[in-house]
Amino acid sequence: MRAKWFTVIAAIVAITLGTAQTALADNNATGSVGAVQTGPVGVTPTAGATQAGATAAASVPVTVGGSGDNTATNSVGAVQAGGGNTSNGSTGTAQVGSVSTSPSASAGTSDANASVGAPVTVGGGGSNTASSSTGGVQIGGGNSVDGSSGVLQSGSPQATPAVGASIVGQAVSASAPVGVTGSGNNAADSVGAAQVGGSNTVTRSFLAAQSGAVTAGNAAGAGGTTTSSPVNVGGGGGTNSATDSIGAGQVGGGNTATGSAGTIQSGPVGAAPSVGSGPTATAASVPAGAASTPTSAAGVPSTGTRTSEGAPRPNRNTFGTTRTPTGGLRVLGQLPFTGLGLLLFVLLGLTFVATGLTTRAQTRPSA
Repeated sequence: MRAKWFTVIAAIVAITLGTAQTALADNNATGSVGAVQTGPVGVTPTAGATQAGATAAASVPVTVGGSGDNTATNSVGAVQAGGGNTSNGSTGTAQVGSVSTSPSASAGTSDANASVGAPVTVGGGGSNTASSSTGGVQIGGGNSVDGSSGVLQSGSPQATPAVGASIVGQAVSASAPVGVTGSGNNAADSVGAAQVGGSNTVTRSFLAAQSGAVTAGNAAGAGGTTTSSPVNVGGGGGTNSATDSIGAGQVGGGNTATGSAGTIQSGPVGAAPSVGSGPTATAASVPAGAASTPTSAAGVPSTGTRTSEGAPRPNRNTFGTTRTPTGGLRVLGQLPFTGLGLLLFVLLGLTFVATGLTTRAQTRPSA
């Protein structure tokens, strides 16, 4: 008797969980024209086939999420999907909550099989807000634009494409994960700004491009051998800030541009390729771009921010400066007060002497 009750309870719980759906966001449009609003959306198209001992399958699930309501007030042409989107007094804005997709495909026979997948996510939380702006595009949440035109903002994107195959017992695989970290993009009184990841702020600027820390790692394996080459730009985090600037490009965080034009700034770049055989791999750290990393007096990399104020840099190669080699024997002398190599002038002198003797021999009158 007790076993029957447990069976009934389990059936009720299963039916309840199976019919539960994600809570839908409310859509509100007040004083707006041409507003398109939809709550969270999820689709999972699939396909499969089997013929002559071979099988194939494909799936492309897509989800547009987000929490909160979609609200458009006194706006024209506002498009909002997912949830947590707000448009106020704006024209031509498109706002989308967090987006995730995981397309995959596989095929195989009795002797071999292969599969490929490419999961992608953009953002993960937060809301999109557009106020008094024109032509703003916001994806993933955590984006804010105010009094700006032509602004593209994206939450943290992550992608993990991978492929694998097995042929006659030999396995081969490869993957190339890549992502941009950070959260929160803000644009105010700007034109033509592009912000990816997060921790990006642009104010009263024109044509600014900002990106959070970028990580990428290629890996491959065949048999018992594996290789990897992870790369990161600006792993230390920090914010990117551009104020009253034109044509500023900032990657990796910790960058500041004020009153500048044509400024390109990047966080520290690092790479650590490795090659291994068997279950372990030996990594060889190869920091790329280490020369561009500021250092303190003790030779320790500085943790300060990189700042551009639009001022020219002083010339570090001053004419006439005599440099003393730090090690080894001195091979070339130097002319005093010039710092120029003495051997060069010796060769020039010998050349002039030879030229003079030749000319004299040719012009000497014959007896």
